[in-house]
Amino acid sequence: MAGLIDSYKKVYENKKVHIWIFLIALVWSVLSNLCDIAIGKPDTARQNPFDLLFNFLVGIYSIQFLHNAIMSDSSLPSFKEINWNALPWLIGLNIVWGFYLVIALILAVISYFVMHSLILPAALVILILLLSVFVYYIYLAYAEGFNINGLLDIRLIFKFIKVSAKETFIKLGLFLLFSIAVILVYLIIYVLAAFAGLDKICHIAGDYYLFDMVMYAVIGYFLIVTCFFAFPYSLIKTYIEKIRPVIGDEE
Repeated sequence: MAGLIDSYKKVYENKKVHIWIFLIALVWSVLSNLCDIAIGKPDTARQNPFDLLFNFLVGIYSIQFLHNAIMSDSSLPSFKEINWNALPWLIGLNIVWGFYLVIALILAVISYFVMHSLILPAALVILILLLSVFVYYIYLAYAEGFNINGLLDIRLIFKFIKVSAKETFIKLGLFLLFSIAVILVYLIIYVLAAFAGLDKICHIAGDYYLFDMVMYAVIGYFLIVTCFFAFPYSLIKTYIEKIRPVIGDEE
């Protein structure tokens, strides 16, 4: 629990920048949803070019924060500090590891057609999700030196598991429990707003109202803070003590 609290404390040391982060989450929410509505697919949120753009913008800012945190344990940087030269390699890293993910999911689908049962595919998907958390160490390694050499080998994940599985899964479990608690509060607010009739004020399109846009921004802000900043920050100590030597041996 201490690791979770310390991570959020670190993320909120620079409180002023959170105004901008929330504004980014708000603009992201509005543009993404308006784009989905415009193309006639309002129920496929977070699957359009705006989502891709903002993911990389927040991602490169996260990489800069993690770089600073690894080197000097500093708080969230100003946006002026971002090393934009690191963005192309970050995109490349996402493409390669995204490709590995797609291949793994395809294997899960193939297993369904071979076995004619959902048990094995479901087990494979759960396994893939559990393994995916170790990809955070790939991004921490990239954040440290802005260098992707040796970070495209999928075998690294299994080596990371060997040396860091226990502490990594403990941290993941804590953050998941906390996130579930936050989401429950979020849903309660939605229900209360529905009872009060606040959720149907200022119609935008389809089933989307002003309240939806704001609430999407709120949950988007929480996910940005948690997934891009707090959780990876909590892994830095494990990265330095156990993951960095593994990557060094590979190089």
